[in-house]
Amino acid sequence: VQFYSPAVLLIAWEAHIDRKLEQERIQQLEKEKLSTELKFLKAQLNPHFLFNTLNNLYSYVVTGSPKAPDMVLRLSGILDYVLYKSQQASVTLKEELEAIENFLALEKIRYGERLEVTYVNGGDTSARVSPLLLLSIVENAFKHGASGDITSPKIKIDIQEKDKRISCSVWNTKSKHQGELNDEYKEGIGLSNIKRQLNLVYPDSHQLQIDDEVNSFQLFLNLNPLV
Repeated sequence: VQFYSPAVLLIAWEAHIDRKLEQERIQQLEKEKLSTELKFLKAQLNPHFLFNTLNNLYSYVVTGSPKAPDMVLRLSGILDYVLYKSQQASVTLKEELEAIENFLALEKIRYGERLEVTYVNGGDTSARVSPLLLLSIVENAFKHGASGDITSPKIKIDIQEKDKRISCSVWNTKSKHQGELNDEYKEGIGLSNIKRQLNLVYPDSHQLQIDDEVNSFQLFLNLNPLV
């Protein structure tokens, strides 16, 4: 016993170290996997938005419209945010709201008087939030709430900050047609993307509520601040 005890203890200790190192390696790989997945989700800004914006910009440039310079600045601001600032783990609510306001300005040019948009925000906007999350929610509302078969499309956006806690309410009209369009709306790429981001970044610090009515859709989201 005296002869073999040190060897057994040494083997047990080495096995313990090996298991610990393997667990750390698996945790690191899982962390890198989740980080890569989050970057992929953030990169999914609707290409139709960029395509339509560039088309509108081209027509305004050709006709010499005074709206063209403002469109260039707005689009530049969004691309800078999406390509560079969104690579950070978090941004201030103020930065996210600036991107949303640039997006709204471009969509208002696109839809003109046909679409009614109400936008309200409040608070000191210094709380930190996962970049592109709220912008994705707003974009999703335009994707489904401004459909050509909706007679009087409306979108209402209310984003507030109180005691570093962020609340977001987005309401929009939706198509009356049942079936494929609404099925896609309920669990489409945009909404699934948003839910996945929330589960990755705010696993135990968010509350999401969805009210899906016949003619309207509303999303309520509360977020605890990111450190």
